[in-house]
Amino acid sequence: MRLALTLVAALIAGVSGALGLDASTDRADAAEARADSLAVVAADSLAEARRRSAVDSLLAPYAGFEAPRGVSRAEAEAWADARLAELSLEETVAQLFIVELGAVRDPDGLARMGIGGFHVSRRTPPREVLAVTNRLSRRADVPLFFSADYEWGVGTARSNFTELPAAMAYGAADRDDLAEVGGAVTALEARAQGINVLFASVADVNNNPLNPIINTRSFGEDPRRVGELAAAYVRGAQANGVLATLKHFPGHGNTDTDTHVAFAAVPGDWRSLWQTELAPYRVALDAEPGFVMSTHLWARALDDAATPATFSRVALTDVLRDSLGYDGIVTTDAMNMAAVRDRYGPRDRAVLPLKAGADVVLNETSPRRAIRYVVDAVENGELPRARVDESARRILRAKARLGLHTAPPPDRARLDRMLTEVRGARFADALTRAAVTVVRSGPLPIRRGQRVALVQMGNFDAGRPMTRLERDLGPDRAARVSSSGGGQSTAVSAAREADVAVIAMHLRVGMRLPPRLTSAQQRAVEAIRETGTPVVVAVLGSPYAAALAPPEAGVVVAYDETTRTASAVADVLRGRIEATGRLPVDVPGL
Repeated sequence: MRLALTLVAALIAGVSGALGLDASTDRADAAEARADSLAVVAADSLAEARRRSAVDSLLAPYAGFEAPRGVSRAEAEAWADARLAELSLEETVAQLFIVELGAVRDPDGLARMGIGGFHVSRRTPPREVLAVTNRLSRRADVPLFFSADYEWGVGTARSNFTELPAAMAYGAADRDDLAEVGGAVTALEARAQGINVLFASVADVNNNPLNPIINTRSFGEDPRRVGELAAAYVRGAQANGVLATLKHFPGHGNTDTDTHVAFAAVPGDWRSLWQTELAPYRVALDAEPGFVMSTHLWARALDDAATPATFSRVALTDVLRDSLGYDGIVTTDAMNMAAVRDRYGPRDRAVLPLKAGADVVLNETSPRRAIRYVVDAVENGELPRARVDESARRILRAKARLGLHTAPPPDRARLDRMLTEVRGARFADALTRAAVTVVRSGPLPIRRGQRVALVQMGNFDAGRPMTRLERDLGPDRAARVSSSGGGQSTAVSAAREADVAVIAMHLRVGMRLPPRLTSAQQRAVEAIRETGTPVVVAVLGSPYAAALAPPEAGVVVAYDETTRTASAVADVLRGRIEATGRLPVDVPGL
């Protein structure tokens, strides 16, 4: 080997000599290359130090409220194997179900029989969450998962936990450190009240402007950027005592249907699925999320027959497990959603996901019956016992990794201390301000002395953000236009007398809540335009509504309708802060 290297070195030296190169030139080139390499490393290290400093600064208010530490992988494996050996078949199967609190009878009895966990409404007050998670944990022999859909943070208008904007705000801010802090803040506040599983973040690529249910819940339409931001969120969350989720596999972005109300399909061939819907997972799975949640949509690229991905072995086993190498917990989306509830009976909803490769069946409304169906399927040979044991072992191992089998229950006094202030306020302000996007400046910024009319409209009862926007913008006249068009004459009159008319559209994305204006509200927008007063359209929510803006109007997009978002929009309109956000989706017609 040494002789071979010597010969190669001699050959290189000979070639160098033949080309007129000498050893000193080689050494100078090598030194320059090393210097360039060291400069790159130094720059990367400095950037990482700055990012770490920014993250630590935003999380400083949570000092002293760190989540309990978990255990090593080896210890978790040993505990899971020992615990599984003690469980009966029925108890093993019960671990595979997470059920919705408030939708099942006798949750205490379910805890005693070994149910895997409970899903908690995100609007339940924190002290109530703590009381129920602690009570049910005392009933259970095996530690429980407690999950929640905290995509918008843990806070609401009625608590001092932190209310955060939708994921698209992170996409507009375009900063991984903010996504990481968002996951950390949500995790710390969730674990303080007993929640240990976050059904966030959304890894869907929202490339369909007509999507009624993902929309602003997505980071955007750039597949790689969606994956990077999702990974940052997962890292932040899982470093602070919870398991995070990527959803909805293999993708829920390219559809105009809400699976809460109907079954639908994701179009396209395998190439488009791989390049778009699956691309975020190829990036974000490196963060090792505790859960991946399936969608109830049919991916046409994967199954010839109309099969929800939740029931597709191709999707959950061949692609997610085998091709992408995921070894965490696969959960279904809620089984009480119309996309599966209206097409499949209770037995199929319990058994088919497990046969496809899921580990957890979520929110089946009759869990005892569902458990019995799965036990019967094992006993009659339809579902191998090894398949059930494999899923139960994953679940038990994940619970142990979090330290759920050793950690003391969350403390009420500690929760009370955490709630004495909104500890994530500085972060929420930083995120909302970084997200606001000026797409077209038009008459912006509003100058001192200009008369301003503020006309607001929305697709929900947006009283809180509307009131905040009125307060912080300080218009000379204000009007609100209802979904039926009520208030239009007042709005048009106010616009006619103003130097600048601000039309604020509050458009929430939610179940059975299309994020768009009614035809009556659209007519009001056109009537204001016809006054000839310069117009600024401010969209608080779905950015696709910005297409309604007159071509000469200014356009500001803010991606959510929290009160903090309203304040940030007012500051941008008045020129008090500079808008640094970018539009993370294409808006047709804009």
